[in-house]
Amino acid sequence: MLRNKILKHAASLFAFAIILTFMSCEDDVIDLQPVSQLSDITAFATPERCELSVIGAYDAIQCGIYNGSYSRGYPFGAASIIQGEMRGQDMNLTAVFYDITYSSTYSTTTANNRYYWEASFEAINRINTVIRGIGGAVENSIITEEQGNAYKGELLFLRALTYHSLLIHFAYPVNINSNNNYGLPLYLNANNTPSDVEESMKIGRSTVQETYAQILKDLTDAESLFSTDDKNGANGITRVSKGSIIALKTRVYLHKRDWPKVIEEAKRLVPGTAAPFKSPIGDYELETSPATPFLSYSNNTESIFSVENNSDDNGSVNGAMAAMMSARTGGRAIVTSSPTIYNTSYWLADDKRRDLLYYSSAYNYYYCDKYQNVTTREEYAPIIRYAEVLLNYSEAVLRQGGNNTLALELLNAVRNRSLANPADQKYGAADFADTKAFLDAILWERRIEFHGEGRRWEDIHRLANDDISPSGGIPAKIDYSRAKGKDNFVVGGEVKEEWFSPNRKFIPYTDRRFLWPIPVGDLIRNPTLAAQQNEGWGN
Repeated sequence: MLRNKILKHAASLFAFAIILTFMSCEDDVIDLQPVSQLSDITAFATPERCELSVIGAYDAIQCGIYNGSYSRGYPFGAASIIQGEMRGQDMNLTAVFYDITYSSTYSTTTANNRYYWEASFEAINRINTVIRGIGGAVENSIITEEQGNAYKGELLFLRALTYHSLLIHFAYPVNINSNNNYGLPLYLNANNTPSDVEESMKIGRSTVQETYAQILKDLTDAESLFSTDDKNGANGITRVSKGSIIALKTRVYLHKRDWPKVIEEAKRLVPGTAAPFKSPIGDYELETSPATPFLSYSNNTESIFSVENNSDDNGSVNGAMAAMMSARTGGRAIVTSSPTIYNTSYWLADDKRRDLLYYSSAYNYYYCDKYQNVTTREEYAPIIRYAEVLLNYSEAVLRQGGNNTLALELLNAVRNRSLANPADQKYGAADFADTKAFLDAILWERRIEFHGEGRRWEDIHRLANDDISPSGGIPAKIDYSRAKGKDNFVVGGEVKEEWFSPNRKFIPYTDRRFLWPIPVGDLIRNPTLAAQQNEGWGN
C-alpha cells in the first residue's frame, strides 16, 4: 500500500501550475499551499514532509491525470502496461475499450495518447519540483546529505524511466534516421512560476540521441547517490535502490543498441557464467515458480522495481490490470490473450507459465491470469524483473558475438524454471542453425515471459529496423470474434489468416502511425513544439 495517499489537482501539462495537497494514510492532512507559492522551507520543513514529497513523486507516475481525474494508471501502472500490449499482437479485445490503440486509429486529440503524454510530463515536473525542494532541505539541515542524496537518486530514476517510456511511443528508435531525429523536450528544472513557464516554452525537442544521453546521465547520477547496495529500506520493490538503476540501464542500453554497455551493467547483477544466478546487489534472483512475482507481488526476490497499487489507489475499474485482463468473476474480460502467442511452438505445452493463463467458457477465449485481484485491483505493476536483466544480457552477448555458451546459459536460466523437465527440454546449441534462429528464440522467450506486462511494444519498437530480426512495424491484429473457440488454441497450431481483421493490417514503421502524435493541446500551448510535430500528423 502507498504509505501516503496524495490527492493531486493539476492544470494541464505545459501550464505547469501544479497544485498539490498531501494526505497520509492515517488521514492526517498537511495543509500546504500550492507548490508555486511555497518556499522550500515551508514545503520541506520537516523530515516527514520531505518523505511525503518523495512519495508524491511515486504517486505521480502511478496515477496521473486522465480527463480531470487521477484514476487510470498513467503514465505507469495499469494503463501503460495495457497500452504496451494493445500496440502489439499477443493480446486481443472483446470490446472497443482500447480499440483506438489496438487498431492504430488515434489522432492528435485521442485521450489515451494525450494523457499518456500529459501525465508523464506532469510527473516529470513533480519530480523536478521535489528534487529542488530536497536540495533545499539538505542545505537547511532538515535532512542529512546522505538521506537527501538517496531521495535524489530515487527521483532521477523516476525521471529517466518516464522519459524512456515516452521515447518508445513518440520517437523512433536510435537506428532509424527519420522524423528529423526528434526525441523529447528535456525539462530538467521545476516549472512552478509564470517565468518558469515562459522559459519552458522556449525548449524544443532534443534529438533521440540527446534524450538517451540525458536518461543515462540521470541513471548514472542516481546510482552515484546511493551509499549502499542494499534494497531500499522503505520498500525493496516499490522504492528505487541501486539495483533498480542498474537493471534499468540494461534496458536502456539494449534499446540504444549498445551491446557492450548492456553486458557491462548486467554483469554487475548477474555474476558468473552458470545458473543459478543471484545478484550481489540487492540479492535479486529468479523465483522457483514463474507465478510468484505476481501472486506474491509485494514480497519476492525477482521483482526489481514495481509501481504500487492498493485497494484505495489503483487504475480503477476502467484501467486496472485485473479489471481489464481478468475473466475471473468480477473482471471485465476486455483484454484477452491471443492465439498468436498461445499457439507458438516456442511455448511448450507443459510450460508452467501456461498456468498463468485462464480459460473463460463465457468468452470462449484464454486470458492472462497474472493479475487476479479483480475486486481490490491492488497488484503492483511490474516494471522490471530479474528475468528481464538475464534476457537483456543474453541478447547483448549473442549480438556482440564470441560467447554463445553464456548467451545460451542466460536464456535457459529464464526458460528452465518453467519447464516440466529441464534436463530434456532445455535449449542446446544444436537447436539453432544460425544467429537469427538463436535471437528469435530469445525474442520469443521475452514474449512468453513478459506476456501481459506491457513489454511487447517496447520490443516491436526497438526492433523495427533490426539487422537480424526486424519487427518491421505495427503487427497485424486478430479480431477476437473471428478466433473464438477453445479449438483454435492449439500449441504448435496454425494462426489462421482468416482470424485477422481486415481493418487492422500490418503497418510499416515508415507509416506515421508508428509514432503517436504530440497532443494538439500542447501544440497550441507551446509554439516551439508546434513546429516539431511528428511527421505526417500536421500541427
